[in-house]
Amino acid sequence: MAHLCEMNQIGHVASVKSVGKNLIVRIASNANYKNGDGAWVERTNWNEHTIFERQGGLLKWASESLKPGDLVLVRSTPFQTEWKRDGETHYGQTFAVNELSLLTAKSDKKEKPEETAKSRGRRSR
Repeated sequence: MAHLCEMNQIGHVASVKSVGKNLIVRIASNANYKNGDGAWVERTNWNEHTIFERQGGLLKWASESLKPGDLVLVRSTPFQTEWKRDGETHYGQTFAVNELSLLTAKSDKKEKPEETAKSRGRRSR
């Protein structure tokens, strides 16, 4: 019997940081909802996804290509981690990246109205 446990997230990259030989990609997704009074409540889900050293090609691409603000789709396998500190056992959750796709890159520069008009084949005034 096959089992599947997968976490899918579409959101914007908040940060990309190296931790040892691995890469952590922090992603924010909006999960807004209406409360009992009918008012919209903003809620953002923040998750950190880990790209491990053994995923060399993906790790290299992500570290060189992803920038804060980029919209991405990430599929990860969650698993529980455990470590001891000062004799006490602590638990955490790791999301190990299986797939990472850039959906829309955030533009680093804003186009001027003249450039936008020219790129669409129109003349600016």
